Amino acid sequence: MSRMPRPTDRTLLRSVPLSLTSSRRGHACKRRTTFNLTAARSSPEKAGGGGGVNCSLLRTRRTSFVVAACVLLLVSPSVSVHAAEPVVREGVHLRLTSDVNDAALLADLVDSFDAAVPQWLAFWGLPTNAADNWKVDGYLMRDADAFRRSGALPDTLPPFENGFATPTAIWVHYQSTDYYNRHLILHEGVHALSFTLFGGSGPSWYSEGTAELLATHRDRQRAERDPRQANGLLAQSAQEFRINELPQSVDDSPMWGRYRVVAERRQAGELPTLASVLKLPTELNGDVETYTWCWAAAMMLTAYDDTREAYLHAARQGRDASPAFTTQFYRDISHQWPALRARWLLWLNDLEFGFDRARYRVGLSTDDPKYDGRNHSLNIDAARGWQSAGCWFPAGTLQLRAGGQCVIVAKENLQPSAEEAIAARDWLSTPAGITVHHHRGYPIGQLQVCVLPIPSAQDKKMAELDIQAPFFSRIVSAGDESTGSVADVATIQINSPSWVLFRINDAPGERGRYQRADNRGGYQVEIAR
Repeated sequence: MSRMPRPTDRTLLRSVPLSLTSSRRGHACKRRTTFNLTAARSSPEKAGGGGGVNCSLLRTRRTSFVVAACVLLLVSPSVSVHAAEPVVREGVHLRLTSDVNDAALLADLVDSFDAAVPQWLAFWGLPTNAADNWKVDGYLMRDADAFRRSGALPDTLPPFENGFATPTAIWVHYQSTDYYNRHLILHEGVHALSFTLFGGSGPSWYSEGTAELLATHRDRQRAERDPRQANGLLAQSAQEFRINELPQSVDDSPMWGRYRVVAERRQAGELPTLASVLKLPTELNGDVETYTWCWAAAMMLTAYDDTREAYLHAARQGRDASPAFTTQFYRDISHQWPALRARWLLWLNDLEFGFDRARYRVGLSTDDPKYDGRNHSLNIDAARGWQSAGCWFPAGTLQLRAGGQCVIVAKENLQPSAEEAIAARDWLSTPAGITVHHHRGYPIGQLQVCVLPIPSAQDKKMAELDIQAPFFSRIVSAGDESTGSVADVATIQINSPSWVLFRINDAPGERGRYQRADNRGGYQVEIAR
């Protein structure tokens, strides 16, 4: 949970001194740092989120890394035995104060933050100099009570689970992984910058969705060498660091947990509707599940051309956290609302490690024409997710004929160290699929059909996705020259006006050649009444 301090609190927060030590040219020296909350961007609305995962649920082993750094302190004997002396790390946009004795981590957090700011500006379509004079005070706290006693964590702030933001300062509770410390620092930084640029960050679904989107990234392991040596810089460097980049495996995002939430709710048949996400309450209290839905909605709405502009434009109304914000946003996208509801259902069913926004976008729209009753031919690409027939179908039956072959790259057969050796180990598949390997209960390589009813205003719940596999299975091994094209015929039933989608089943993969994008070829499908 996070919100702006009340206007009456600001006089109490304006000049709270904090005794810090910092190094200069290799020497430790005392200095006084003033914690200052200005009233330049006053708003009683919510300023930021915690977006946190319960640390007791997700743990990861951290790599030990010892580094000499000039920002480490000479600890004074007078320091309380309950807390380490705070360290200050200065960047262009972040002044980070922490009691965490890890110079490499603190340097990484500041560098990542500075690398993220121009990417945030580009996301919003703002000029590169829009944040030239912007800098925020950040606090990474292992012992929050020590920060509270010093005045750096004001008593006037409400309790928060993981992180909190105001226009000029952010606070984050220390996490057990580098990734999640970085994620939370970035998340709260997005909130703080939103107040500077737009006067606020909108209602909770928009505020937290945007912050989660712009904080998500892939972890980079620490370099093995001393950073003072050549080529010993942290792998998480400003040149490499990218935000709004989806993790491809658990190793990419320890403690992040968003895909886990989606998988659990999908398995239980409890996925939320898009409308319910847009109606989330103002205070989310750092609940990882609701933050997951906000993130998923923000990602989908910015992934499609017909909703991206409306989503980005809404940031300019950030001062308004009332229902009027969402009402206006709905008006801007309402012409595609039935299609958005259908996309949302597909989106949540596809979200897992390896998900690729570009390859999983589905070309369906409320502007699609009605099926004209003629025979249609489609090419279904093995390197993409669901693919639409390009029209909607009234109730009735459809005859499907499928043929052709595609190559499915199976993760188990890959040898990344031997590039040329893996080609003969790819799987050659027909529309029936390959029963040796399965993903979510279906053979990989199998042609799947989804009859997706066009949602009506009366439909208040998320329907289950109707995935059919009308073609029986057969095994085809790679390199078998005697194997030819296989053509199968199937009939599907449509009970109400619907879109009809096709895909070639495969696990999305993890990284490199494990991606669906590595598949080659596809099937030819003919549709007839």
